[in-house]
Amino acid sequence: MANERIPKLRSLTFTSGNIRNLAADCEQLNIRGAVALHQEVRLREISTHGHSSFHSLVVVHILKNTGACVLKDFCVIDELSNAGNLKLLHGKITKINNSGKLTIEQSLQVKQFHAIGIVKAKEIKAEQFHLKLSGRSVVEQLTADEIYVEKDKLSISLVKKKLVSKCIKGENLHLSNTNAELVEGGIVTVGDNCFIDTLYYTESYSISENAKVQHIRSKEK
Repeated sequence: MANERIPKLRSLTFTSGNIRNLAADCEQLNIRGAVALHQEVRLREISTHGHSSFHSLVVVHILKNTGACVLKDFCVIDELSNAGNLKLLHGKITKINNSGKLTIEQSLQVKQFHAIGIVKAKEIKAEQFHLKLSGRSVVEQLTADEIYVEKDKLSISLVKKKLVSKCIKGENLHLSNTNAELVEGGIVTVGDNCFIDTLYYTESYSISENAKVQHIRSKEK
């Protein structure tokens, strides 16, 4: 059994073109140029490097992007790794590791969200959300059980490393370098360089000397 070979995925590689009839037995899709997919895609793995666009439903176990990729319809992904520029409309993802720029035009449901870089989103709902800022990120509505927002100390940026949000809600919140209109949580830690208009808490809160909170209100569970 030790010498048993793991069968290779049946893969296809495209460097250009508009694809409308992907082979039915394809399990892995490699994009290495300017490629547009105009059909529903259900695969084990997608690897994109170049300029790719998906115009219909995408269901995939692993998506790796190191180029510029656009998902224009709903997506269902187990593991997403982005080191380039990825834009998606809306979808459900189990695990995200982002080290590039990630844009969510509508809403995203995700279990584990780990990002170093820049995130722009209308709405994110997560179980765990961890963002290391390398520039200015905007998440209008952010909801998660655990939220950690901090500055990435390794990256150099000409613009301020800041998260801007209308509403942040969760159970355990650890925020720094964050501007928010409303923050609501159970245990809330407001760290350095935060400006929050209204803070609601159900258990406890702490505020750094280098942060400003305009209004603080206790809220029953």
